[in-house]
Amino acid sequence: MEKAKFYVDFCFEAGDAGLCHRYWFEIELSTEEFEELYQIWYDQNCELNSWDTDWNEHDSLFQKINDAAIYVLNKCLEKENPVYRNPLDVLWELSQETKDAF
Repeated sequence: MEKAKFYVDFCFEAGDAGLCHRYWFEIELSTEEFEELYQIWYDQNCELNSWDTDWNEHDSLFQKINDAAIYVLNKCLEKENPVYRNPLDVLWELSQETKDAF
């Protein structure tokens, strides 16, 4: 099993800053899933996120990450800002730590 870390939020920062890194989560992936994640990341010019990465033919892995992202973000918002729970758009991206592990 391998761990992969992601940042998650419900809004963009202004400009090229991208996703705010205030919330994060880790998930355990099988060796095969971790290798699949690496291949997707590599094929996407070393970028991987929920909004503009091509997840075609990788639905199962996307859903595993997305389900964890939704759960974690809602737990964080429940404690910190309940008004924003269950946001319409949950956005996540691969962390620098996981990129470095690749």
